[in-house]
Amino acid sequence: MIRRLIPALLLLSLGASLWAFELPGNLPKPTAEIKRFQLDAISLRDVTFLFELAVKNPYPVNLPFSGMTLGFTVEGARVFTAASQGGFTVPANSEKSNTFTVTLEYAGIIKLVKDYVSKDWLNTVIDGTLVIPLPKLPGLPANITFTYSLSKKIPAIKPHLAILNFRVLPPTQQQVADAIVEAGRHTDPERALGVFKSVLAGRPPAPVIDPADLDVPLNVSFTLEIRNDARGPLSFNKLGYVLNVNGEKLVTGESTGIVREKGRDLVTITNTFSSKQLSRNVRALFSQRRGTFAVSGKAAIKFPDEIRVDPVPLDFSEAGSFSL
Repeated sequence: MIRRLIPALLLLSLGASLWAFELPGNLPKPTAEIKRFQLDAISLRDVTFLFELAVKNPYPVNLPFSGMTLGFTVEGARVFTAASQGGFTVPANSEKSNTFTVTLEYAGIIKLVKDYVSKDWLNTVIDGTLVIPLPKLPGLPANITFTYSLSKKIPAIKPHLAILNFRVLPPTQQQVADAIVEAGRHTDPERALGVFKSVLAGRPPAPVIDPADLDVPLNVSFTLEIRNDARGPLSFNKLGYVLNVNGEKLVTGESTGIVREKGRDLVTITNTFSSKQLSRNVRALFSQRRGTFAVSGKAAIKFPDEIRVDPVPLDFSEAGSFSL
């Protein structure tokens, strides 16, 4: 069960304590334990935490409950309270676990935490309360309550993403000639190459051929700048990406050409796309010398072991505009 909550972020090391109210006499009571609490994933805009809640039901009837109430405090500021997280039903005389995630957005934290951009890590406390209604059996109260306190640090992130040095190279005349033959056309390759050069330079082409009618490979290169205007760590060694330009998918791939400097990662990307993708929207990028982009990326970030021993998945989608 995933709930998107606004705001807050956390990184993790599990430190939970719980208390249960005593039931009268020697009557059995349920137990409720948080078995796992970890940073599950992160993006440039939010962080997702994973909780595993285990409940033991000692009664001969099912034990349903709606879930936990979770209060999030970051750097001393109460940023959010969420109810009904991770509820489920425990069958009679058995134990059951449920795993659920909670996603907290950075935007709300930025508004509430003073001097946010000067911070690298954010101290975060999660106070949890679980109220389980008890069956209507003689001697049992209406419910039993458990409380928990979890504390972790999360990275401070205030992202900025940009596309720099975007460039598409014209094909060779031989590449154009091969595509003309493959398409069964009889256009002069030299004149057809002139059309490609004009389109990519943003000039009106001669009415020789539509580049989108041919399958000519076009080489594109650009730099993806991923900057953190706060001081939290945001570094990775490999990035999978999908780039859309003016609303249309252009290239997808993976890059290891990453240079880190002054709080930013510069990801060098080279790829190839077909001239069949030179639609009206894509051509507008060259004629207007500017356009919009949407880029999604996948990577893994290694935080200190006290946060999480294995790398944390980074998954983001960002959009903006750029110029040639």
